[in-house]
Amino acid sequence: MLFKSKVKSLGFTLIEVMVAIVILMVGLLGMFQTINLAMDKNLENQYRENAIAVAEQLLGHQKAMAFENITARHVFRVEQIASNSVFKNFSTEHHVTDLAASGTKSKQISVRVWWHYKTKNYEHQTSSAIGNAEL
Repeated sequence: MLFKSKVKSLGFTLIEVMVAIVILMVGLLGMFQTINLAMDKNLENQYRENAIAVAEQLLGHQKAMAFENITARHVFRVEQIASNSVFKNFSTEHHVTDLAASGTKSKQISVRVWWHYKTKNYEHQTSSAIGNAEL
């Protein structure tokens, strides 16, 4: 006489556990890639904010000078900014254009900041016109 076991298996088999682990791993890898991309974009934005601050500082320094001392010149330099314990180089240039041809005593200051992150080059430009109060 053959005995049939009436005990049902209530647990998971090894195959079911392995399939569940593979599905979980695929989901987690997708989530980690999303986190990595978000951190990368945040760092790009932080560098852009630093570049804007550098450009505004250079523009403000030029605008704070006396009108006669703002000369028509082209200046290039490299700024090194500390950000999250990492130093990043920002190349800067500013150029002053005399707008005397327009019949007014005014000058235009243009500031350009550029930097390199991973495989891309980024750039920020700003400019402002200054007029002499003694017309």
